[in-house]
Amino acid sequence: MTELAPEATEDLLEECWEQIDSPNQSTNPLAALLQRHLQRTRHIYRLESPENSQASFPPPNWHDWAWAANAVWWTPEDNGKPAVLSDPAGRQLHGPGNFDAEAQIPFLPESRQRRLESETVLRNRNLDPVDGTAPLPSSSEIETFAPAIAAKRMLGLFAVAARAEAMANNQTLDLDRVRERSPLAADALTPAEKDFFDLISPPAEMVDTAAWRYESLHTLQWALQMQPDLDWPDERCDLASVLRLILSLPHEDLIEHAILRPMEELLQAADLHVCLWWKLAVEGAAGRDVPGGLDPGVVAERVHALTWLLQLSGFVPEEAADMSWDQVGREIERGIVG
Repeated sequence: MTELAPEATEDLLEECWEQIDSPNQSTNPLAALLQRHLQRTRHIYRLESPENSQASFPPPNWHDWAWAANAVWWTPEDNGKPAVLSDPAGRQLHGPGNFDAEAQIPFLPESRQRRLESETVLRNRNLDPVDGTAPLPSSSEIETFAPAIAAKRMLGLFAVAARAEAMANNQTLDLDRVRERSPLAADALTPAEKDFFDLISPPAEMVDTAAWRYESLHTLQWALQMQPDLDWPDERCDLASVLRLILSLPHEDLIEHAILRPMEELLQAADLHVCLWWKLAVEGAAGRDVPGGLDPGVVAERVHALTWLLQLSGFVPEEAADMSWDQVGREIERGIVG
């Protein structure tokens, strides 16, 4: 078994990615999760079988290693046989024809244990978890944005939500006013948020969406240890507390002294809210009432903020953090979470 050089790794991952993204492939519910698994890949090894070997691939004695290593198998195109991606047990995850219904994307024990804990929380509140949803990656596979980046994002969210609140009260708050009061908040706006400010009279739906950003803001305050708790999402955050923290502290200090909570706390909160998001999606699709007193808007904003902070959609350069926020929002609208 030989580890590939970085350039060969990039080429192989690109080939895998193109296969998953190919319009010629059959619809695969695992495709998005598989793409994210490949994005987290740290090492790629080449395993070669003896010449003219008739043994199956992967050999059974490698299955346990692959599960423990969180690995998937890539069998390249050979003698007219198309390339195939398989799970640790050799079951087809992606490739020509139908994928194996029993195939599983591997996750480390830490991830599976965290999911069990999230499901226990749901059951303790008389909520049945949704079966078949994948857990979140482990702490060794995650890289958060830097605390300063998270603090800047918090300021951008404050500007957006404040404008929505002003418009709801028949007041105005344009970008020049924001820049005058907090240049850092104005500079932290994402492309979509700048579009919101460019519109003198944005649609009511856009204003309503912007007003919900107080919940994302509250979530990032919690992640930055500015809020003590992230309570059960059955009601909106304490707006007075959120605003007091933003308005009473110099924004330069918020960025300079930003500190994130431990990774385990962030991942546990994210996993729980992803479970809740799936529960709301399934119950909503069935036309049933919102379960557990949950507020769907609060759940969605928390999922948005934590998915972005933990880069669950894949690693991006810090200079692209603002665009990443918009991308996460589009993924959540399309039903892709975690």
